[in-house]
Formats: sequence, C-alpha cells, structure tokens
Amino acid sequence: MKKIAFNILLGFAISAFIYSCANVGMPTGGPLDYTPPKVTETSPENFATNFKGGKIEIFFDEFVQLKDISENFTISPPLKKKPVVKLKGRSIYVKLEEELRENTTYTLDFGEGIADNNEGNALENYQFVFTTGEKLDSLSIKGKLDNSFDQLPVEKTIVMAYLNTHDSVPLTTIPSYVAKTDSAGYFQLNNLSKGDYKLFALVDGNRDFLYNGPGEMIGFYDDIITPSAHIFEQIDSVAGDSIAIQKMIATEPSNIHIRMFDEENPLQYLSTYKRDRREKIYFEFSAKRTDTLSIDFIDVEESTDWFILEKNRTNDTLSYWIKDSSIYKRDTLLAKLEYLKTDSLGELVSFIDTVKFNFKDPKKAKVSKKKQEKMKIKKPVYKFNLKTSSTQDLHKDLIINFNEPLAEINKDSIHFYRLQDTLQIPVDYKLEQDTANLLRYHIKIDWDAETKYAVDIDSTAFLNIYGINSDQFEGKITTREKEHYGKITLDVINVKQALIVQLLKNNKSEKVIQSQRIYSDQTVFFNYLNPETYMIKIIVDSNDNGKWDTGNYKENLQPEMVHYFRKEMKVRSNWEVKERIEINEQGPEINFQKHQAEMERKHELEIAKAKEKDALKNKKKTRTKKTK
Repeated sequence: MKKIAFNILLGFAISAFIYSCANVGMPTGGPLDYTPPKVTETSPENFATNFKGGKIEIFFDEFVQLKDISENFTISPPLKKKPVVKLKGRSIYVKLEEELRENTTYTLDFGEGIADNNEGNALENYQFVFTTGEKLDSLSIKGKLDNSFDQLPVEKTIVMAYLNTHDSVPLTTIPSYVAKTDSAGYFQLNNLSKGDYKLFALVDGNRDFLYNGPGEMIGFYDDIITPSAHIFEQIDSVAGDSIAIQKMIATEPSNIHIRMFDEENPLQYLSTYKRDRREKIYFEFSAKRTDTLSIDFIDVEESTDWFILEKNRTNDTLSYWIKDSSIYKRDTLLAKLEYLKTDSLGELVSFIDTVKFNFKDPKKAKVSKKKQEKMKIKKPVYKFNLKTSSTQDLHKDLIINFNEPLAEINKDSIHFYRLQDTLQIPVDYKLEQDTANLLRYHIKIDWDAETKYAVDIDSTAFLNIYGINSDQFEGKITTREKEHYGKITLDVINVKQALIVQLLKNNKSEKVIQSQRIYSDQTVFFNYLNPETYMIKIIVDSNDNGKWDTGNYKENLQPEMVHYFRKEMKVRSNWEVKERIEINEQGPEINFQKHQAEMERKHELEIAKAKEKDALKNKKKTRTKKTK
C-alpha cells in the first residue's frame, strides 16, 4: 500500500512539473496581422447602374470596426440628410434616407474609417460608386491644399465643386460634388459629370457645406475648370519577348493647387472695456481700426489733454492713461463713447454708447497703532526693467521697459562706461522710444567685441506722468566675441516685385530672426547669427506694405504668395554660408502620381516597423520562457 501511495504521489508531482513547464509565459497567439480587411461582396455591386436608393451593404473577409466614421465618411454629391453608416456582423450597411437625383453618379468615400477589428489596420480610401442612370460618370479633378501662410498641408478638409459658377455659390448653395483631403493635403473629386466647375475648399466648422465668413478657413481656385479625359496607349511586357499594348484613360486636371486662408474679421465692434487699475481705462475692438475713439466723461469737466494714449499697430487695443487726478481719484467713471461700428448691412456707421468704469482700492490689512508708528512709509517708485547680460549681442540694443508712461528723461543721470583695467571710460549712447510700444525704449550703443561695460542710473533719471521718480540702478555688461557669429549670404534672383526675405529658426515656431525687403535681384546678407540651424521664407509683398496679407473671397483677392527655401542652413561660429534662391512664380508643382507612390511607400514602412517591433517583442518573450 505504501508503494502504491508513493507511486501516486510521484505521478502527481511529475504531472504538476510538466504542467508548470508547459505554461511558462503567455502564448503569443501567432504573428500579428498587418493586412487591412478585404471586400468580398457588395449589395448592390460596386459601380452599379440604375440604382434606386435605399440600402447598400459591404461584406468583408473578417470582422471590422468603424473609426471616426462621421469625420472620415463623405458622399458626393452631398445629401441634405447624412446617410446612416452602421456595422452588421462582418459587413457595413449604409442607409440612404432621401431621394436621389436622376442620372447622377454617387461616390461613397470611407477615407480611413474602416479597419479590422483586431489590429486596427485601416482599409484606406475605399470608395463605393453607383449611378441612378444608365452610365457612370468618370471625370475627375485632382490637386492639393496647403495653408497659404506656412505651406503646410491642410488635412481632412472639404473640397467643393460647383456646376453653378456664380461667385455667390459657396455662401448660398450646397456644392455639386465634394471630397476630403488626405493627411498630405491631396484630394480627388471623382466620378464627375461633364461641365464647367468652380472650385472651393473649406474648413467647414458647422458641416453645412456653406462658407459662413471669418472663422472658417477658405480657399478658392481663380479659373473655371473643365475636366476632361483622353485615351493613350502604354506598352506592357507580358512574358519573355512578348509585348502587349494597353489602352489607358487619363483624366485632367490633376495639378490643381489651392491656398487656404483665414479672412480678417470685417465686423468692427467694441468687444472689451475695463479699468483694472485706477489710472487706466482699457478698450479692445474686434478688428483693426482707422477711426478715432471719442470719450466724454459724464459729470466731469475734463481738459483736452487728460490722457496719454497707448495703442497697438492695428489700433484695435487702446489704453488711456489718465493724467488728471480729479478724474482717476473717482471710484466710478461714467463715459459716453463714440466710434465706428459695423451695422446689420455690413457698413461702418457712427455709434454712441455709454459705459461705466468702477475701481476700488484693495483692502489693507489692519495694523495696530504701535506697528504703524514703527513702520516706515514707503516712498512710491517709478518702476522699470533693464536686463543686462554677460553675453550681450553686438548688433542688439538694450531694452528698457516702463510700467507707466514716461514724462521726463534726465540724460545727465544715465551713465555707460567701458571698463578698461581700473578705468571707467564714458560711452556715448542714444535713447529712443519704440515705434510700436509706448512703454518701451531702446538704448543704442556702438558695442566693442569682448568688452566689459557698466551702467549707472541715478534715481533722478526718469520721471513718470504722475510725478514719481525711478529708483537707482547699476549693472554690468559683457559683449560677445566677433568669432562667435556666423553669416548667411543669399543671392536672390528672378525678383519681379517687392519681396520680404525672412530668416527663420528651423523649428516649429519658425521665429523670424532677421528680415529684409528687396525690389530687384540682389545679394542679401544676414550677419551676427548665432550658431544654429536656419531656413528662408520669402513673402511676395504685392501691395508693398512690409507684411504678409491674407485673402478675401468677396473681393476675389488671393493671399500673398510665400516661398520656402526649406533646406537646412547650419551656421557655425566664424563661418559663412552661401546659398542661391530663384523665385518661381508658378508655385509648387503638384504630382499626384508621385504622391500616391509616396503614400504607398509610407504605408509599407509603417508595416515594416510594426513587424520589426513585433519580432523584437516575440524574441523577448522567448528569452523569458527559456530563462524560466
């Protein structure tokens, strides 16, 4: 009996050991699936004719999921009632909830909205096509959208084609055909009927297929487009020495380029007013202004010079610094305003408004009489900010910012010295107000390289409009060596009109480092550059106002053209980079076939990376299993 019991226990032990060995690690479940789902059948068949509407069902070789289908799915021509798209086992059905047009070809584009259920592999750009007539329409328009300011692609944006070519159609009419751009900004309007088309692109915020004015990005093609198709022959090698001639159909145009832009807000009105400090009242308008704001305080006899005005370049942000103490000492100010405002007809008209400004001094903490006697009364000080540096750039000014408007400057109380051994040698300087900022001044000095300087500002140097003097200030400055900087020499040719040549940091911010305006072929020099990577942007300044201007659809005005020289320019210390740019008036070349090849190659690379990651993961699991 003992022997039998021992054999039974031994058997259990061996079984447990084998079981534990067999269950080390989790099963991999086989290799991951990288292929998208395949369509096995459709009802009705794809490219069906004489379709009467109702329901469409698409069957797949595996279970699928719908990914952001409301964003990815479009039907062209668009319907007033958006079709219902739902899952049903291994199929998707689309229910069309309104009557279809006669003799019209419809395209159901799913974009990237269909993917397999396990790994999420997308069936990219699947389209289901049918016609309500005897014959399918087969014309197409292809092209690309980009942002007119930075030339970046605009993805998942509606492109709209109209058979009605009247200028008002994007404002009043639903388009004849629509398509969406892909991640690179390319679009295809397929299965179009014969005719002349007007073309628009729209970031359709409320999805009504209408342009609702500023707030929605728009783009338009200047010319009327007449799509066409032609047959050509292509040689196709079959096998060995055999050659076959294939007849191919090419559709045009395939190189439409539309530049998207945001219009400036034409509606002018007072959006904000406040009094966040006793001596200042603030106004903000919705758009840039050319008129003046009239302010008349009620029950106050103000003089004509009661204020100093601080404003921005576009005259839509205004700060009135009140100089008259009989005005700013009042806790409540009632004022009648008069300014131009946009009326219901879109016209600027004189408008009178009454506003109230309140201000209360913050409550002071209660302090005992003994503490009050001991406390020193703080003398008010006119504050300013001046940053000195141990790496002062040779080509830059010192910037001094004040917190209130300046009334007087005593230059005899401001001293700059060049330090040489134990000597302090006085240095000449210029103090100039910033043209765009009332409270900012530039201190201009002809700097020597690798030199130490000292700045000494007495308390009598600056006086503000309230009769308060600034505080004392001392600082040390050391300039950079000349060898620290690099230089870019740029030959710009084929210049036909005013250009703004900008040197940008080569990063997402694209910060403008330096800018120059030119009117003819010339060499542009960018000096005193820190060792960094840069790129060039050129603005075609059509109206010669020194800045980039956006477009306006109602005025048929395209945004000003920009050109990027995106080649990285790596600047090193004590080094010169030379480049040449030829201005191309035609803009970028659109190559749709090249784009499709690039997208396929991108997809192949993504699959290869995923497989490599999966193989590495499986290798780690195998190592873990062996270790255990």
